[in-house]
Amino acid sequence: MSAPPSEEALSRDWPMVRVHPGTGLVDRRRDILLVVPVLPASQHQRVRELLDLCHRPDPTGSARVDALRGLLDLPSSAELPGFALLVRARHALRTFVHGPVRILVDGAAPDQSSARGGGRLAEHLIEDGAWRGLTITADGGSADDAGALSLDLESGAVPGAGVTLVPVASAPVQRLEAGGTASAPSATAPGATAPATSSTALRPVLQFRTVPLGECAVRAAGERPAHRRPPLPVAGAPGQVATGPRTTGPEVVVEGVHCPEGHFTDPARSTCLTCGTPLAPDGRRVRLPRPPLGILVTDGGTIYPVAGDFVIGREAEAAPDVLAGRARPLPLRDEARSTSRVHARVIVAGWRVLLRDDRSANGTFLSRSGSAGPWLPVTAEAPVALLHGDRVRLGKRQLLFDAWRETVVPQVFR
Repeated sequence: MSAPPSEEALSRDWPMVRVHPGTGLVDRRRDILLVVPVLPASQHQRVRELLDLCHRPDPTGSARVDALRGLLDLPSSAELPGFALLVRARHALRTFVHGPVRILVDGAAPDQSSARGGGRLAEHLIEDGAWRGLTITADGGSADDAGALSLDLESGAVPGAGVTLVPVASAPVQRLEAGGTASAPSATAPGATAPATSSTALRPVLQFRTVPLGECAVRAAGERPAHRRPPLPVAGAPGQVATGPRTTGPEVVVEGVHCPEGHFTDPARSTCLTCGTPLAPDGRRVRLPRPPLGILVTDGGTIYPVAGDFVIGREAEAAPDVLAGRARPLPLRDEARSTSRVHARVIVAGWRVLLRDDRSANGTFLSRSGSAGPWLPVTAEAPVALLHGDRVRLGKRQLLFDAWRETVVPQVFR
């Protein structure tokens, strides 16, 4: 029995992908094409989670779709915009549609009786050779591809309101002349013999720059940031930093080193926690007050700088350690009372941020792969070190840990 084709092999067997102008998102990676025709700013973070899921390698051909169905079963899936996901199979395109998005095959909608899966994610199988044009747009949007770029998106993420796919054999092919200029195919006179050419045609390709979602500034290799990231706002309302006498805690003096940019940082690391600059292995160690090691962001948008221990729960303010000044409260409540009075704790030990459950009723879980999981249980007996980007689930509430580096401004749970 032959092995299934690799994602790399499938990626070379795609139709031409023409992008319609617009402010949505079109993303192509290896064997998948994701189209989000309408993308409000409030849904950027949800789409980033969707992108993370779609970009996962999937040698089985089914794990990625199973994870996508799991994502749509979560309560937060109501915040996902409509999208279409196309996955290249051996001799067909598997299309998955969620929300107000339509697929037209040669100008007509696919036969709904052939749809599989149903529910929030309808699947159609479109066999190779059975169509000449495939268009994806928002439901009610124009299916006219007159404004589509006559170029082939082979990889990357670009703004767009939809796509039109054309089989390569049906697409006009430009050839590259010596010197890099393009010319149209020349006609062969009747009765004349066409010159021998390679059977491989070069398709015109525009190397699109990947567009990051949210306020994300990625520093180019060897390039220093033009300015430091702006300070986070100081206030107590949701969506802003929660600070005050009960949330800041006393200064803790630790041993560390200074990076070449002057930041005080963890001496056990090879790069600075703040700016990422490489550290000298023999840097002089000094004892100074420890800076915040990151931020915790609730699914309601409240930001807590991690400068000391936290008690997390429905009645965190009344915990003995909070009343005694040994920890700060991080209240998490919901109408279902899914969090315990004291649900979990964040413990800052040296330069590490640890998470442990406090024998809560509904448990504490950690994911390092976005909201789709897998979610691994955190126990009271074995604290887990939090890493940049970790998500924590407590009952029906969630937190995100951001290591608070200069190069990335977090846009979470918006």
